[in-house]
Amino acid sequence: MKTFKTLAVVAAAWLGSGAALAATVPVGTLITGGVSGASTALLGLDHGYADEPGSNVTKLSDGFGDLEFITGDAAVGIDFLSSGLLQIWNNSGDAGLPGSYTFTFSFAGLGQPLSGIVGLDMSGLSGGSVGLQLVDDHRVSVTLNNLRFTDSFGSITAQLNVATVPEPGSLLLAGAGLGLLALRRTRRAAA
Repeated sequence: MKTFKTLAVVAAAWLGSGAALAATVPVGTLITGGVSGASTALLGLDHGYADEPGSNVTKLSDGFGDLEFITGDAAVGIDFLSSGLLQIWNNSGDAGLPGSYTFTFSFAGLGQPLSGIVGLDMSGLSGGSVGLQLVDDHRVSVTLNNLRFTDSFGSITAQLNVATVPEPGSLLLAGAGLGLLALRRTRRAAA
């Protein structure tokens, strides 16, 4: 009996840890960004934020303060983390961010497809609207309309959700656990 409980606890821990690891965006994931509206250029970290061909493509860097993108007007900074967190910074120096910005981000090299994008912390806003949309399994869209932040360099955060696909080892472990439960029932029924 004690062996079955121990196996159940180990299986649950292993399955839980595998799901948590699968829900991240790997460092080095290639991100292609686009913007329209108040700014038409998106400048990437890999190009030193220079306005040059291909600057809208950069790799995910998980360093603190490593913004993956800045708009051509330098008003908006975009930071992705390997946890799937998306942080959007008001870099204008003013609490107001007038106009509309529509961003699209495409992710190449994800282990699992994207399954959604949700707002996490919008408390830095005092006005305007934010639209978050999953376009397909590797693209998201973010729309900012006439935002008003609570301070001049405020930010908002959203979470990219990555579909978790069970690892083959996890499925094997779950199958073994079910087999042990069936064996246990068979032994009880025979006794």
